[in-house]
Amino acid sequence: MTEAEELESGALELGVGLNAGQIERLVRFAALLRRWNNAFNLVSRSDVARLAARHLLDALSLVPLIVGRRVLDLGTGAELPGIPLAIARPDVEFTLLDRSERRIRFVRQATLDLSLPNVDPVSADYADFRPDALFDTVVSRAVAKPAALWRDAASLLAADGIALFQVSALGRDSDLPDAHIESVSVRIPGLTQLHRVLRVRRHAVTPNLVPQDADR
Repeated sequence: MTEAEELESGALELGVGLNAGQIERLVRFAALLRRWNNAFNLVSRSDVARLAARHLLDALSLVPLIVGRRVLDLGTGAELPGIPLAIARPDVEFTLLDRSERRIRFVRQATLDLSLPNVDPVSADYADFRPDALFDTVVSRAVAKPAALWRDAASLLAADGIALFQVSALGRDSDLPDAHIESVSVRIPGLTQLHRVLRVRRHAVTPNLVPQDADR
């Protein structure tokens, strides 16, 4: 099976339909990762031979969970999951944020090479980042423990937005203050171990209600 065939069939298993142009872009993105991995330390060397399943399909598993039209990839690193998501959802605006200007240079080049006008690469410290508008969805892929991710993501989310954290068994899910958490298990085609996504929302705020006869 070619890499293109693996991506097409794997994406369909995840409920993500891709056209030929999108598959071709994903294959080109995989080639860019392989070409620049030594210089930018983008992915583990042990993962280079299994990029399709370990990284691209893993990223695409978030497609059905995204809400809204503005998405932030917090700590994008090797452009994951941001670039595969942007390829799959050209109707959505993606901001790829990372502290490393060196890695963001790679993001900018890849965005040009892949002709992705819906991607905005930004190099900034997370605490100092001030977007023009808040985001409907914030995604992040195992760059920190859930509590730290939520601390950074919460201030960047719209009131009804969600955060999607691709995590391993780090910390306790209950360590997220002021948040409602749902753990979603995802089976990635080509991998044996289930992957976990934390879907996080703010707790709903119940207004203080004044009894109708309070002044009587």
